[in-house]
Amino acid sequence: MLGGEDPAIPHRRRRHALPGRPVAPRMDNDCRRCPVRGVSLFGDLPDEVVFSLNNPAEHLDLPSGHVLYREGATATAAFTLKDGVIKLTRTAVNGRDQILRLLTRGDVMGAEGLMGLAYNHTATTLTPVQICRLPLPVLKQLQAEHATLNHALLARWALALQQVENLALELGTKKASERLATFLLYWRAKNGHYPSMPLPLSRTETGELLGLTVETVSRFFADWKRRGYLSEKAGIIHLHNLEALENLSGSEFLSRI
Repeated sequence: MLGGEDPAIPHRRRRHALPGRPVAPRMDNDCRRCPVRGVSLFGDLPDEVVFSLNNPAEHLDLPSGHVLYREGATATAAFTLKDGVIKLTRTAVNGRDQILRLLTRGDVMGAEGLMGLAYNHTATTLTPVQICRLPLPVLKQLQAEHATLNHALLARWALALQQVENLALELGTKKASERLATFLLYWRAKNGHYPSMPLPLSRTETGELLGLTVETVSRFFADWKRRGYLSEKAGIIHLHNLEALENLSGSEFLSRI
């Protein structure tokens, strides 16, 4: 069951290190010392502009299963993901939710409100997350005053679209085993190329994302575990044989991420 939808309530949680991966620091709403500022919407703003903003963003700690906003709701804020994993979903005509994208550290969501649009998807946390919430009136004012912010928005949207299109093209032309191997390598790249990373998707959700049955996904995972290509524990996946997975993926897709 999904959690409540009031993001104003912070959530305290313990941080656990992944092998070979640094623990994300506890953060606040001070844009000047934000560790993801360089890849956020404020990354292209001059220091003096950021310093003059008086920290308009709100830092939130949210638990796993929290609905940040729903598809079709009036957009009131944009968000930057500082740490954790969020899924974006849309409801299909048959009433089922389809996963569109998985977001990780530095990704932006909800900015469609700048164009007067409602939220185009539902954003749900898959792990405990740290996010930055920026009210749209503040963001619109910054847009009007600083052209570099518009350029940053366009660049972020263009990059996200390119990555989604590249992944869709790759997955749409591959066999089942190639799709899963490609996704695992893509997910490793999205998580900083560390050997271990959270994969907070069930077998069913992984299948829905890749257009595969849950039986097919489960069969390949079991086989690759037996072969020593990967292992899993407590929602963390460890990739042990990258060469084998790269051969299984059948492409050089990761060079374009």
